[in-house]
Order: sequence, then structure tokens, then C-alpha cells
Amino acid sequence: MRFLFSVDIPEAYVKQFSANVHMLSEQRMSRLRRTVTSEPVTGEAFSEDRIGTTQDAANPVTGLHGDTPLNNTPNSRRWGYIQDYDVADLLNKTSQVKLLIDPESKYTIRHAGVLGRTMDTTIISALGGTAVTGKTGTGTQTLPSAQKIAHGSLGLTVKKLIDAKTLLDAAEVDEIYERFLVVSAAEIADLLADDKVTSSDYNTIQALVQGKINQYLGFTFIRSQRLVVASSVRKCYAYVAPAVLFGTQVEPNTVVAQRPDKRMATQIYTSGSFGAVRIEDEQVVEISTYHA
Repeated sequence: MRFLFSVDIPEAYVKQFSANVHMLSEQRMSRLRRTVTSEPVTGEAFSEDRIGTTQDAANPVTGLHGDTPLNNTPNSRRWGYIQDYDVADLLNKTSQVKLLIDPESKYTIRHAGVLGRTMDTTIISALGGTAVTGKTGTGTQTLPSAQKIAHGSLGLTVKKLIDAKTLLDAAEVDEIYERFLVVSAAEIADLLADDKVTSSDYNTIQALVQGKINQYLGFTFIRSQRLVVASSVRKCYAYVAPAVLFGTQVEPNTVVAQRPDKRMATQIYTSGSFGAVRIEDEQVVEISTYHA
């Protein structure tokens, strides 16, 4: 089979491959992007202004024509930073290049998967990491200890879920937002072994018939094997979409071109630029689990 020349790579193939990668990285490969707030950005950094709460109750009016009180509602700012990412493959045969138009081809899935998994890692890092704060990005804010549930030498338990729900409720996290819980396979196994979860006396979710949990105590479960584990302790997260802002400077896109330095092999090069930052600490609960 002959080697490729530039005329052998129809522009339609290039556009279709890029479109397939973009579709899969958003809708199929990234499990967490839909669970946070997304917006396009133009620069290397993006920010979100936060408007705080002045006080619990309005000012009582005790007389006519009095001075208007100024309550000075607090405001602050958090910053996210764009990072560039890429992945590349070399192809040699004409038949391989024609596979680019197949949305289920190995190359499409591989590139979409790499970008999608990187998005998830970025979001997880934002959930539990240190947020950059301040008018010009000179401050930092870690996730407060009050938002963390200790592992207690246990895996994921119903009590930990109740505690996470209580923290979100106590912070008046609006119930109009879907509540997500990102865990690994080990935490799902913990719950499946708990009679309080599997018994119909405690749980009406019928997804357990298929051997998996998708909702419990108001949380939608999302499995990810990209959660950080250190010394047998895994950090899982309960949160709502406004808790994290995911900024995208460049959606996943692909360039297909010949490489003269690689004996005219065809290179598939996929890249994207994005970042994330935690906006509201009170909308995130970190749940630590232990598995020796």
C-alpha cells in the first residue's frame, strides 16, 4: 500500500475527525464537565466576582426621613488559569487516514479520551485544591476544614453521606441545583455492601437491580478513578455546579498534516486549552475514605 502525500488527506477528513474528538471529549469521555459551570474565556486567566452576604436580616425602619444605611455588601474575586494540552499520533497508510471519518475509530476515541480525562483531573483539582483569590490574584484560599469529612479508618458510609448533605443544607446551598458526588469504584462497593442502602426499607432507588448506584440521599453518583489517593486515603467530593467554574480558551481541535521529518508520515495532533477554579467553598464537601 502506498505512502501518503498531502493530496491524499481530504479536508473533510480533518474537519470530521476534529468534530468527533470535540463531541466525544464533551459528551462521552469527560464525566465531570457537565457537573460544573462552563464558559468560554479569551485570555490566559479568567476570574469570577463573588458577592457575599451583608447580614441575615434587613434593616428595621424606625422613623421617617432617616439616613439610608449603607451595609457594604462584601465582594471578592477568584481566578482560574488556562493550561494548554495536546496529544499526537503518526499514521503511515492511506487506509488508516480514512478511518478518521469514523467517530468510533481508535484514534478518535483515544484523542477524545485523553482530553476528556484531563478535563476531569482539572475539575477534581479545582474542587479540593487551593483557589487563587484577590483583585489581582495575589491571595490564596484552601478548602476550609469545616468542609471536610475525615476518613475515620472507614470507606464511604451512609453517615458520611448524611454529614455531607447536612453541611450543604446548613450552608443554604440552593436545592434547585443537582447535587453530585464523585467517587471511585471502591466507594460504590462500600455502599453496595451496606444493608441500609440495598434494603428496600431504606432505599427506593431501583438502579441497584443492575448492581450500581446512581442516586442516594439526593446525590447523583459519578464514578471516577482519577481521584487523589495518598496513604490509602481517597478524597471524594460532593458539590453543585456553581461551585466550580470551568473555563475553555480552545475547545479540543485537531490538525492532520504530513511530517517531512518523519518520512512523510501523517500526524494527527489534537489540542485544547482549559482550566478550572473553585468559586464557592460552601458548595463543596470533601469526603475522605480509607481502604487499606
